[in-house]
Formats: sequence, structure tokens, C-alpha cells
Amino acid sequence: MGKTLFAGEYSSRNVGDGIIRLAVERLCRDHAIDADFRDFYGSPVQASSFTLPHGKPKKNTLKKMLLQSAAVNYAISILFYFTRYKKIAASYDTAKYQQVVIGGGNLMMDNFLNFPLLILRIVQQCERNDIPVKLFSVGAGKKYSWLAKAIVSRIVKSEAVRSVMCRDAHSYALISAAAGKHHAHKVKAGYDSALYLERETEHAPGKVVGLGVIAPDILKSLTPEHPMSDKQYALGWWEAVVRALEPHVGAARIEVISNGSNADNEFAQELWTTLEPKFPGITVCTTIQDPSDLIQKIGSYRALAAYRMHAAVTAMAMDVPVVGFEWDPKVLHMFTYCGRPDACVSMAQFSDRSAQDITATLLKETPVRLDAIRESLRHDFQTAVGA
Repeated sequence: MGKTLFAGEYSSRNVGDGIIRLAVERLCRDHAIDADFRDFYGSPVQASSFTLPHGKPKKNTLKKMLLQSAAVNYAISILFYFTRYKKIAASYDTAKYQQVVIGGGNLMMDNFLNFPLLILRIVQQCERNDIPVKLFSVGAGKKYSWLAKAIVSRIVKSEAVRSVMCRDAHSYALISAAAGKHHAHKVKAGYDSALYLERETEHAPGKVVGLGVIAPDILKSLTPEHPMSDKQYALGWWEAVVRALEPHVGAARIEVISNGSNADNEFAQELWTTLEPKFPGITVCTTIQDPSDLIQKIGSYRALAAYRMHAAVTAMAMDVPVVGFEWDPKVLHMFTYCGRPDACVSMAQFSDRSAQDITATLLKETPVRLDAIRESLRHDFQTAVGA
């Protein structure tokens, strides 16, 4: 068969997104798929594309304030649809490919319409060039605004779009509802593509317990109702967890870890600065620069408490016991279909779960068996790309 173009959020401020590309790349290699990769910024994806710049970003208070406004963000996305997204989609040169696959990742989410509008532009390019489009292992976020639902409906109803493989049941429900009964047959439920990754060699369990943070500012913009969106609450909550964990493993075997984004790095550093005088020996990792760093670091842990979705996915893929925390339906759904719903603290349970309870759960967890899910991902991938 001819060459396939894969498009997705393969490089971003969150290093975890690069995990997706590594998994899809491995699927391509295992199924002999000749592929090019382009990220949602329009660039060919290379190893250097995963690397984050060093140093803190320059702060622009006015810009930060404006970007906290939903109305401003929606207006920017609509403007980009007519300008930036049109240019990015055209730069993919879809006519030279046999097919285009979009995914995986949370690409059908209503993040102020950004991804749905860019995907619509890509689909429109494929319509003009008569190139089939498949969406693979995509998520849909928490819910759709009426406009996002209309855009997703337009995408799925396109004659160019042959299939939409979702990464969880929640995304399947949202996307199939948007598609309508005459097009819902295109939509199927599947799994997170990053779970296809696995260790290359046998390993001895690590000794350090990782505490994977998410910046309160990030939660405030995505899930403001979550208690951890308040920084002072989050600092106190993490201190309680460390206080409960320290007698079991020792402070020197506890590490605060950031997924690599600037916001997460800053919060992880602030948290460590608060904890270190009270728990001498505790460490912090804010040096994650690419997905390989994340895999290596998480793979070295005894266990991980993870707020970031792809920190949890990476732990599962690397056979590291993990406890997760729901702030988006995707997190709880992933733990559920992996057979570990009790290892994810749901939002409904959050206020009732003590630090001692969470610590006990973390220390008794065992690696997840992913053989059946990986086999399903192989089948779903073969179906999507026609391998």
C-alpha cells in the first residue's frame, strides 16, 4: 500500500503527548506501515520535536488574563480556522498520501474548538483531494458545547471520514451522539494508543515512589470545581500524602515529578521547596525534556501517584503500579477498562479519601496486565489503516 500520513498533537508543552506518537510509531513498525508524521503545528515530527526549551517562559500578565477568558479563546480559535488552521492543513499536502490517520490523543475535545476546527480543515483538504481519513484512538473531553457538537458532527458525517476509533466509552458516547444515527456506525470504542508501549527488557522493581503533579492553574482552566485547582489546598494535600508515605519508604525514596510542562515544573518546584525542610531527602524531577525521559524516569519507580493522564498510562505500560486521580472522565475510564477502577480516585470520592487511604492503595497496587488491550489495539490499528 502507499504511504500514510499521521497527524496529531505529537509535540506540545506537555511532554506526555509525545508518548502517543511513540506508540503509533511502534504500531506502524509492527505492521509494516510506511508513514509520515506531522504535528498539529504543521511541522514534520522528528526526535527534536519532542524536546522542550530550557528556562522559564517570559510572563505576560495581560496575555495571561485574556487567555483566561472563554470568549477570547473561542474568538481566537474561529479566527485561526480562517487563517492559521487553513495554512497548516494545506501544508500537509494530503494529495500525495494514500490515506490520512488523525490520532491518537484527546483530539476531539472542545478545548475552545481548537482541535475540532483544525481537524475539520484537514478533513476538508482530504475531501478536495479524495483522500480517506481515519481517526484512531481519539478522546472527546468532558462534554461538548453546541458549536463543538456541530463541528464534530460535520467531521464524522464527511464522506472522506471512514472511521472514528475512540479511546474510551465516554468519548464513544459523545462522538456517536454528535454523529447522529445515520453516521454513528463509523464510530467505535477502543483504548488509549499509548498502552501499546511496553518494556523492552526485564527489570527489577524500583525503590522510589513518584508523586506526579498537575499545576493547579491547569486544573483551574479545565476543571475548576476540583479541589486541587486551589494551589494552597494542593500544597497541603500533597504534604499530607508525603507525611503518610514517609514512614513506609523514607523521605529519600519519595520524588515529586512533573510531566515536563512549564506550569507543572513550576508547581513541582514550589511543592518541593515547601516539603524539603519538613522531609529532608525528598527529591524533585523537573528535567523531563522528551517522552523517552518520561518513560525512563517513570519506569524506574516502585510506584507512582499520577494526576497527568499520560504519566498514568506510561506507568501502566512500564509495569509500574499506579494510582490515578480523576479530573477528566478519560482518567477514570482508562483505569476502569484496564481493570483497576479502585486505583483511580474519582472526583465524587476525592474529599472522602484520606492521605493514609491513598498511601495504602498506592503501596499495595501491582502492575496491570495489558496483553488483551494491546491485542485489541493491534486489531483496531489494522482496521483503521487497512494493514
